[in-house]
Amino acid sequence: MTTPELLRSLRRTEAFLRDARSHLSQAAEAQFVDGIAEFEEFIEHNELGLAFDTLESIATESQLESQRVFELLALAAASMGLRDRQRVLDERLSSMKGLKYETSLPAEDA
Repeated sequence: MTTPELLRSLRRTEAFLRDARSHLSQAAEAQFVDGIAEFEEFIEHNELGLAFDTLESIATESQLESQRVFELLALAAASMGLRDRQRVLDERLSSMKGLKYETSLPAEDA
C-alpha cells in the first residue's frame, strides 16, 4: 500500500529530476537524444532510480553542465536516500564552487 508520505517523496524526487533535466545544456540535448528519451520513459514509468542514473550519466559525460544540474541531482539523491551518490555529487559541487558544499533537503522535505 502506498502511503501519503511515500507519494510526497516520489513527487518531490520526480520534481528534482525533471528540474535537473530542464537545466541540461543545449549541447547535451543534442548529443544525448537517446539518453534523454530513456530518462523520459523511466520517469513515465515511475522508475526514478533508473531516471536518476541516466540523467547523472548524461550530466557527467556532457562535461558542460551547470552547477544547478548537479545541485538538483544531489537533491534527488538525498530525496531517494542515496547518501553515497549524494556525497559524490556534493564533492563535485564543492570542486565546481571552490568551497565545501553539502546538500540538504528543505526542512519540510527532510
